[in-house]
Amino acid sequence: MSDAWDPEDQAIARALGADQNAETEGADEQLVDSYREVLSHIPVAEVAPSTGLEDRVVAAALARRPASVPTLGAARDRRRRRARRIQMAVLAATIVAAAIVIGAIVHAGTAGSPAPKAHMSLATVHRDDIAALVRAPGTRTAVLGTLGRVALGRIGDGVVYQLGRTQPLSIGLVSDGGTTVIGPASPNGGTIAFVVDHPERVKAVELLRNGASVARGELTPG
Repeated sequence: MSDAWDPEDQAIARALGADQNAETEGADEQLVDSYREVLSHIPVAEVAPSTGLEDRVVAAALARRPASVPTLGAARDRRRRRARRIQMAVLAATIVAAAIVIGAIVHAGTAGSPAPKAHMSLATVHRDDIAALVRAPGTRTAVLGTLGRVALGRIGDGVVYQLGRTQPLSIGLVSDGGTTVIGPASPNGGTIAFVVDHPERVKAVELLRNGASVARGELTPG
């Protein structure tokens, strides 16, 4: 069977409004006019497409063969979901940060300088180091009940020492701005070293076990 159009096919195509191309070129114009005359007597009412026809056709086509490029609506939905995930992550980070701050500042002050920031040190403190710190100009010391002693240097290096075998302890640095709590940690050779950024604001030192104060000492010049 040949795919070439015969004169009848060419004339019908031209009568129906097909453009002149390789298939319709050379069509018999008299035959075309004849078919046009016949078609003019056939009543054809215009029918408006139903509502949503285009959307249904596109949806059916995508269901049969998914688009290789995401649709604008799908991409927009993904951006919105990603934005919501980012917002939730930022909110969670904010809540965690607030919880850390609240945990560090146990007793909020009403006036004066803010509470200092501090952290424990993993450095091993020897007896000679403690003696040198206690004798250094500007160092302040305190007795922490029967549990031990504390020395806080002028530049912020501190140590709780003479601790016996005990459970992990936290250190509370008391100032007008509140109490900064660090730890807990187990004593290393009877000592717990720490560093504070504003030692001049610290007025007293507490030892805490499981969140409860077990000893406190007011700092005085050594």
